[in-house]
Amino acid sequence: MLYDFIYKIRGISLKWKLLIPFLFFSLLGTTSLVFIGLSSQHVLIKEEEKQELQRFYELFLTMVEKNGEQALSMATIIAQNPRVKELLAAKNRDGLFAYSFPLFEQLEKEFGIRQMHFHVAPGRSFLRVHSPHQFGEMISYRKGIMDSMKGGKGVVGLEWGLTGLGIRGVAPVYLKGALAGTVEIGYPFDVGLLEELREKWGPHFSVYERKRPDYYPVLATTMGSCKLFPLLEKQLDASLIHPVVLIAPPGYPEMAILAGPIKDYGGEVVALVEICTDRSSIVNRLRNTRNLMIIIGFTGICLSFLLTWVVAVLFIRPIKDIVANAGEIADGKRETRLTAQSDDEIGLLTRSLNTMLDSLKERRRQVEHYAKTLEKRVKERTADLVTSEEKYRTLVDNLPLGVYRILCDGTTEFINPYFVEKLGFSTDEVVGYRGFWRSKIWGCDDQEAKEMLHVLIQNPNGIRTEREIWDKKGNRFVFIDHAIPFRDDKGVLKWFDGIMVDITEVKRLQEEALRGEEIRVLGEISERFAHEMRNPLATAGGFARRLRDSIKGDDPHEKMAQIILDEVGRLENILNVLLSTIKPFVLRMSEVDPQTVLRTSLEEIREQADSRKIALSASLLENRIPVSGDKDFLKRAFVSILRNAVFSMSEGGRLAVSTSLEGDNLVVWLRYPVKGVAEDDVTQFFIPRLTGDPGTNVHDLPLSKVIMHRHGGRIQVKRDGEDMVVTIELPVLKARGDDSRKCGSPGSEY
Repeated sequence: MLYDFIYKIRGISLKWKLLIPFLFFSLLGTTSLVFIGLSSQHVLIKEEEKQELQRFYELFLTMVEKNGEQALSMATIIAQNPRVKELLAAKNRDGLFAYSFPLFEQLEKEFGIRQMHFHVAPGRSFLRVHSPHQFGEMISYRKGIMDSMKGGKGVVGLEWGLTGLGIRGVAPVYLKGALAGTVEIGYPFDVGLLEELREKWGPHFSVYERKRPDYYPVLATTMGSCKLFPLLEKQLDASLIHPVVLIAPPGYPEMAILAGPIKDYGGEVVALVEICTDRSSIVNRLRNTRNLMIIIGFTGICLSFLLTWVVAVLFIRPIKDIVANAGEIADGKRETRLTAQSDDEIGLLTRSLNTMLDSLKERRRQVEHYAKTLEKRVKERTADLVTSEEKYRTLVDNLPLGVYRILCDGTTEFINPYFVEKLGFSTDEVVGYRGFWRSKIWGCDDQEAKEMLHVLIQNPNGIRTEREIWDKKGNRFVFIDHAIPFRDDKGVLKWFDGIMVDITEVKRLQEEALRGEEIRVLGEISERFAHEMRNPLATAGGFARRLRDSIKGDDPHEKMAQIILDEVGRLENILNVLLSTIKPFVLRMSEVDPQTVLRTSLEEIREQADSRKIALSASLLENRIPVSGDKDFLKRAFVSILRNAVFSMSEGGRLAVSTSLEGDNLVVWLRYPVKGVAEDDVTQFFIPRLTGDPGTNVHDLPLSKVIMHRHGGRIQVKRDGEDMVVTIELPVLKARGDDSRKCGSPGSEY
């Protein structure tokens, strides 16, 4: 949003670019000055008001103290009156009342006192001249009276009595050196006193009795009926050491209030005085000052804006002329140089435009010259680009590599024909399906694809990995995939390019080499083991034969010797089978048709099959399927497997042989029934078993598996119900068309 605002400001005219900052800063400066001035004035006035309230509070306390001193003076004069001393010492209440009552009336009239009270030891009320019917009670709670009796001196201060809170002065009365009692003169602490103060000084006074730290009922006020200001209750400290001042509290802008403690003779806070002044005139004066400053500030802003406008117009006018001339130069309408009228920046800009005009003339001449040869150069360059593109396209299309480009959303943007033809998919299937690369090439789900993209982002040099890919027909291929990410100027991944190299044949050759090496090592170990076993067996057989020949015919040990001799012979046969299996042999590879070899092998075992009444059924492909192999060893392997099948079946069985072409492999199927076949018989199919029947010699059965492996093929055995199924796969030399898949009549007798 801020960027858009700045962009819009950039589009306004230069005049407003000058006016807006000047106007803004003048407004900001004027507003700041007005605000600072008003704030400072407010602070100063509030400080003066606070000092004035403090002065009123001090005057109030001084007034209370003055009245107390005056009361003490009157009490002292009365205490020194001889007649008062005699009457009080004689405890003549009636005489004392008759003598002091005229004096009380005179003092009340002239000085406004409200109490005249005589006391006797040890702190008992003797006579209240202002209320003669109340006397005789103990007044030991009156600390001022008790201190005056004990100390023999006059005391003054605020104290509570039966008539309420008053300003009291107490003086001791002595007769002939003995304490006769005390006399007390008191001023009332009522609204009359407060009204007198208001008439002298102006503010309202209210006195609140302190019942509890949080309860202050009104005692006297000049404001009619009122209660303690609410905000004061929250700010009063429980100790009430210092007064609290509120200047223009919230909701009461025309008031200034002070609340201060009033202490009695003992120094305890017994009341609270609230002084309230009317600050309406101050508020009006501040309002008028604020309005005046706003008017002056606004006038200054207007004058500043007007002067800035004039300066901007004078500044912009030559720039407009230069812009107009520059427009004519850009449109080619001006050929003459501009006149520089000053040496300032405007003159410098004019001279720069003249330089640009000269440069444009020179460029125009060069452009006209280039235009004459441009078309020829464009045609030559276009032809070169077309040729380069065709060469590049031809190179990419004919490379024996998979070349591709994948976008970040999984869309295949480009793939060369070699890769498409290799996998058997059409270009529409690859490009039209966004998830093709993830599902068919990577073979993973969405989450794994995201993780793979994250790996690409983290590796700017790309990744190199080996992938197993299945084509449309289900054939397995192995590729080396090298993917390289491509990023834009901001480092954001846009797509990734890659190449894929087919290493299926390399992997197959590696597996064959490893398998051949394993077979060679096992053969060497087995051959060494067989040779080591042959000599002990020959020795044992020789001694067993001599032992049998030395025993007479009626000796029962002759049978045992014959058993030893037979078992030794059995072990020798096993060694012969082992040696025939591991004996090294060399394949003489040539182009061979396995089906022809299979037909010859079937003819060779036909006599044995007929003797056991075994029916042979062959369903072979009609076309010749060439493989690279050794014809003699292939025949040896086929004959061994077929003979084992014939002798494994019961008489009257059926041996079915068929072939098919699956991908790049020729598959030979053998199916025949076998009863009582256990799972171990399937897993140990190529381990020879010696039954003692000379017609069942299958020494070459283990060798047949080795022969198939040496030809790059595979042989598998499994059980299907009561049938045994043997599958042999041999790689063909080259791919065949669909016509090579035609089979002979299934089930025909061979």
